[in-house]
Amino acid sequence: MFSHKSFAMLPLSVVESNSGRNFRRLLFLVVVFTAGGAMGLRDVRITVPAMVRSRDSALLTCDYDLEAADLYSIRWYLGDEEFYRFVPQEAPPQAIFSVRDMQVDRQHSNMKDVTLVNVSRNLTGTYKCEISADAPSFHTLIEEAQMKVVDVPEADPWIEPEKQRLPAGETLRANCTSGASNPAPTITWALNGDPLNRTNLAFKTWPRFLGQGDIKATQSTLELKTTAELFKEGKLVLRCFAAIPTVYTASAELVVAEDTPLIASITGNASPHLRQSSGSRPNSLLEIGVLMLSLAAAATWSR
Repeated sequence: MFSHKSFAMLPLSVVESNSGRNFRRLLFLVVVFTAGGAMGLRDVRITVPAMVRSRDSALLTCDYDLEAADLYSIRWYLGDEEFYRFVPQEAPPQAIFSVRDMQVDRQHSNMKDVTLVNVSRNLTGTYKCEISADAPSFHTLIEEAQMKVVDVPEADPWIEPEKQRLPAGETLRANCTSGASNPAPTITWALNGDPLNRTNLAFKTWPRFLGQGDIKATQSTLELKTTAELFKEGKLVLRCFAAIPTVYTASAELVVAEDTPLIASITGNASPHLRQSSGSRPNSLLEIGVLMLSLAAAATWSR
């Protein structure tokens, strides 16, 4: 060890020279390792479906750019639990770990993709992809994304109207009820093939949820003020859609007939199905005359 005295005996130029050389060497090593890591791994992008139906398959993808570096490993996590690993230098390169009854399709999983099969709701959560470059940098980056596994309705929606016939000007009232699911579907309405639009229609809708626990159905009530223009050839077509974005959609249709007033005929018969021509009365008198002549002839013959 240098004493204070011996250190003081060194020329100042020598001390400054050694200090500068050590600093430059340290700076060089920092630059080399930092640049090596930054240049070896970049642009990590994770692709996970935001929603997937229970019992379906899910494809998870992790894209990355290693540039001139080699891949050391790729690891997949659900939360903090590792469920898949790919290390090219190992044999076999794939390793699968049991997490929440997850099923990994080994044949369709590799150094970028992982395929899950027969997914269930307990696999909802945060998925992480961890990429590590090989020596000398061992640069590591992690990206994450959310996935939700949903139970879709087993039954299609249905419409229950207050009336299936009504005159123009009256209010149409109907309920559309979806099947039960998690999450509960959203319900929208369409009239004569077009979505309901408040700019030219007077209507109200309000939803409510039916059921207990986390499996619920949605019921939407519609009140619509009808006009003669809404009835096309004496009917209007109402349709409701139940949907869970990207994974489920179903619809139900209802035809509502226009109830028009019955117009009585000039003979006093109110039934539109019984029609008489203007010559019906003379024809009836003629028939009576013929009948009377036939009766007279028969009486004469009997004598």
